[in-house]
Amino acid sequence: MFKLTTRFCTACRLCMLSCTSAHQPDMQGIKMARLHIADTWPDKTTIEVCIACKDKPCIAACPEEALCWDDHVVLDEARCTSCGECVSACPVNGVQIHPTNGQPLICDTCAGQYTCVQTCPTGALARR
Repeated sequence: MFKLTTRFCTACRLCMLSCTSAHQPDMQGIKMARLHIADTWPDKTTIEVCIACKDKPCIAACPEEALCWDDHVVLDEARCTSCGECVSACPVNGVQIHPTNGQPLICDTCAGQYTCVQTCPTGALARR
């Protein structure tokens, strides 16, 4: 999925804006982004996004079996109870939470378009 080069990230959050726009064209801002830039300036910036871990602990942690793998983690919204187990299980903080319904927001690669990668001006995000 992703190759992350955190040292290139300037925390501009253009990736988050493009992610929100790709999934919620009627919304503005970054609250619906499926990736997160954690900036603890002056210390460091981290890029938090699903990197398709080999073991997929988020899927294994879901008690409702609401997550499955199909070239990316897929959420069955009808089965999800917003318990947050997938969030806790993710070793890279790659699962974000929907601000109103509490369900997980997980990168779906924008149907293979990787909008965030196309938008990143520094190359901090790249396709693997």
